Amino acid sequence: MTKRSNAVYIISVAAELAGVHPQTLRIYERKGLIEPFRTPGGTRRYSDEDLERLGLIQELTAEGVNLEGVRRILELQVDNNRLRSQVDRLRRLLGEAQARTGAEGHQGTTIYQVNVGRRRNLPDILRDDPFGER
Repeated sequence: MTKRSNAVYIISVAAELAGVHPQTLRIYERKGLIEPFRTPGGTRRYSDEDLERLGLIQELTAEGVNLEGVRRILELQVDNNRLRSQVDRLRRLLGEAQARTGAEGHQGTTIYQVNVGRRRNLPDILRDDPFGER
């Protein structure tokens, strides 16, 4: 489903459901904390996802986090979710590559030591051996 089909609440209803004044929603939008869908006529429409985000914003501000801090926290959550998705994808691709090459999985993981030519007081790095060799 697209944001458009989920965005069903007008600003007054969204504000009431979130327990804030409609002007607060406009401030949050100006600060980049929330981005409601806009109809072709420019009317703001809020989705259930927007309302969840508003709940988190309210929770954080009630704990004393200022709006810039809230914006940064929300930004970090997006980054964290994106990175987790990338890690999941890379793990899946690694598993597929290991299956194709016959390399051992996690339980029978072969570890080999990577030695760097010039040492700069860095520890040796232990890595899974993708080729099953030591």
